[in-house]
Amino acid sequence: MPKHRSRLFAAATVAAVLAGAGGSAAADPDPPAVVRASVVSDDLAVTNVVPTWGAQIPKVVYDGHFYYAATLDGDGAQYPWSAQVWRSRNGTSWTPVLRLPGHVYQPVGLLVDGEGDLHLQVACYTGAECYPGVEPAPGGEQAAVYPVRVEFTDRNPDGSVDFADFTDHTVRAAGSERYYQGMAVDPTGRYLYSAYAVDGWDLWINVFDTVTGEDVHTSEVGRPPAGRAWLYPRVQPGTEPGEVSLSFSQYVLGTPNSAYLDAALLFSSDDGGRTFAHQEVLTSNPAPDGDGNWVDASDLTVGPDGAVHTVFYRRDGGVGTLYYQRGWDGDPVAVGPMDNHSQILVAPDGKISVFSSEGAALVVATSTDGVDWSIERHTIPGVTAALWPNLLSARQGSRVPPGFSSRRPTVGMLMAGQTSGDAAFHPLLFVRYKD
Repeated sequence: MPKHRSRLFAAATVAAVLAGAGGSAAADPDPPAVVRASVVSDDLAVTNVVPTWGAQIPKVVYDGHFYYAATLDGDGAQYPWSAQVWRSRNGTSWTPVLRLPGHVYQPVGLLVDGEGDLHLQVACYTGAECYPGVEPAPGGEQAAVYPVRVEFTDRNPDGSVDFADFTDHTVRAAGSERYYQGMAVDPTGRYLYSAYAVDGWDLWINVFDTVTGEDVHTSEVGRPPAGRAWLYPRVQPGTEPGEVSLSFSQYVLGTPNSAYLDAALLFSSDDGGRTFAHQEVLTSNPAPDGDGNWVDASDLTVGPDGAVHTVFYRRDGGVGTLYYQRGWDGDPVAVGPMDNHSQILVAPDGKISVFSSEGAALVVATSTDGVDWSIERHTIPGVTAALWPNLLSARQGSRVPPGFSSRRPTVGMLMAGQTSGDAAFHPLLFVRYKD
């Protein structure tokens, strides 16, 4: 397959906070942050949804040899969507390697297990083949949604994944729907966690054992109140065996779009997701209106000490604010006017970083204590909008790419771009941020 044409944006060097006033006058200031972006694809046509939509689904991974990125595609307002997967050895030049031709319900998810094998999961409609060579679940045209799950263990001569040779773990049984699923791999790399809504909008979780190739269990997490649905679950395994936390949003049924969210919740389990004994409401808004007043569970992660870190969004009177909370009983702290599609990382030294977007800028908020926050905006050249970062992280089982473990660690992410006068969401960008 010929190499997909891509280009490297010029580095954008931006202002950074200098060393604290209490430091030595002779101390060298921190160098400015640097943002670089490469084009994964410049020919996406989809206009009805941002290609990085579904922040709970991991769309970019690194397996120790290659980067892989996945996104939705389509022709204008096409639905169901098609989808594509690309690979890159260096994060700069990208090659298209796979197209899912149609009947895709929601974005493709990518995970890497402890053996370095790639797992692809995607919710598909019945009625036709969704992944090339994978038999669809029985059912009429768009009659139901089922999870396609494929595992890749074989490699091409250059070390890249052979997408034509796979093990099929697809679930085709009746009642196996997986709507709005989120997924992650545990720290050992053995277990894949998938949380999702089913028909009727109860929340469930599945744990898959990559060693045996079998499901460990599929369990009900809980049932939302009457007239509500639990959607967009973010999944975060803990540092101890069996620990897993979920943050998710509560949607008001019968309303026209997903901005009608009236609660953000945080659940935790210590038995591998069989039960969730700890359940908290992060925030609520009893009168959502889809525009001026609503809330969202943006993201969560676990720090090196095992503490849960969450960010959630409130919009009140048309003004949006992102909040941070450490632990189950921590006090929410306003981070600032950041988007509800923000994502969070905690470094080994405890530094907290939140990544978001605004206009053509990557927005980065940082804190050492979760109380005092600094926000910087880093322009990404070549686009009029850069939207919704999807982070490369250990949560997806990603290895540390070359150059990402230096004194100034790099963070990689997938972002959707837009250019002036073009309604389609492209180019698709791989962005690297060095603090």
